Amino acid sequence: MSAAASSGTSSGLEENWVKDAGPALLVRGDGVDQAVVLSPGGPDSAGDVLQPFVGALDNVTLLGRGGLRLTATLDEPLPSFDSECAVWTLRDLKGSSPSRAWSVGFISALVTTLPLDSVESLSARDSMALVAEVARLASSVTAPTAPEFQGLRFSAHDIRRFEPAPGVAALVAHLIRRVNQEANPREEQTLLIAERDSGVNAGSYKLAYAERVHALEEKITTPEVFGAVRIHGRPMLIVARDSEVGVSYSLVERTGSGHWRLRWTSAPTRCA
Repeated sequence: MSAAASSGTSSGLEENWVKDAGPALLVRGDGVDQAVVLSPGGPDSAGDVLQPFVGALDNVTLLGRGGLRLTATLDEPLPSFDSECAVWTLRDLKGSSPSRAWSVGFISALVTTLPLDSVESLSARDSMALVAEVARLASSVTAPTAPEFQGLRFSAHDIRRFEPAPGVAALVAHLIRRVNQEANPREEQTLLIAERDSGVNAGSYKLAYAERVHALEEKITTPEVFGAVRIHGRPMLIVARDSEVGVSYSLVERTGSGHWRLRWTSAPTRCA
């Protein structure tokens, strides 16, 4: 089960971007010089995975969480005995630190990275205040959940701050609640995005997007924010979701002030 606290429309440029399956999303294979290519489908729907629509000599942009930006050339796919997993070779890696790990990549130069700051960089006092703030936001999420989670405290698994637009401070947070029954352990996962004016240091954030799932602990789908980017000038978060059937990747898009929506999601893959 999930719910989004926002909605919006997209420009013709972005609709063509999805329709034309480009720029495709790349995620790391086993090494820094290997990439799995994921092809987007339509908005808010599952896309096709590992479509061989790219050929040798395609230029790619590789991005990391802290603002790392590399360029590379996407070469021919590596030989594989698994028809569902096409892994491509990256060569001619260029950048300030080409040996550093990258998180995601795109077959496009029209992509810029948005740095994500971890709560770990804050003082203990500021960190505690931010944890309390995301717990408040999570309590306001109206997405349905199981009765046994009502009243339980949220545990902040990950909180990251970023600036999606000038004068706008935003955070993305992953929170967990657990029912620790030995015979039936259950878990609830909440992913939320919130915004406020960057000039208001002590003001409250306002919820802009949320999704929530709950299930048995061994069957829960776990989200992880891989990075933040700007594509065609629009801020987006790349979110991986790990489940029993594999890992799917999504773009969550900012459509306006205080409004985000799920742009597209790949089909699950076990290749990366």
